[in-house]
Amino acid sequence: MKVFFDSSYFFPLIKVEVENSSPDILSLAHQVKSLELHYSSITLFELSAKGARMIKSGKLTSNDVIEGINALIRWRDVISIDPWNGEVQRLAFYFRNDHSDYIDCLVLASSITTANMFISEDTTLRNLLKTKWVTTVGEINPRFKIVNADQLKVTINEIEKKS
Repeated sequence: MKVFFDSSYFFPLIKVEVENSSPDILSLAHQVKSLELHYSSITLFELSAKGARMIKSGKLTSNDVIEGINALIRWRDVISIDPWNGEVQRLAFYFRNDHSDYIDCLVLASSITTANMFISEDTTLRNLLKTKWVTTVGEINPRFKIVNADQLKVTINEIEKKS
């Protein structure tokens, strides 16, 4: 199963804690051989931008950010997806009509065209996917679903019971 992670799950790599997040979910998912893990290459920009703000406020060092980004780049079992192809762009433009954060739109569109499951704590995206965008997403990827980290843990437990 292809699983796509929202950028926030990678913030701990640069020593940034995220509220309402499950910092262990990446390592837990990584241990499940039947899961193929993905992220958007724009996540690297998000890590850098967040890191720059934290460096400016004295909460991080440049080495924290550089080492975290490099760790993600070198993580061979986690696949980077570029959001620059036409299908992803068109879908992101469509999402932008209803959602103000274009980077979120790119990450979501990349996940829909790549994976079966998008892991995100973003309730706004989750609500839009279940209501306004349900038909469009269903036409592109009928097996696609968005879940949070706790729901992914349930899926992982089910996979482990079967094996």
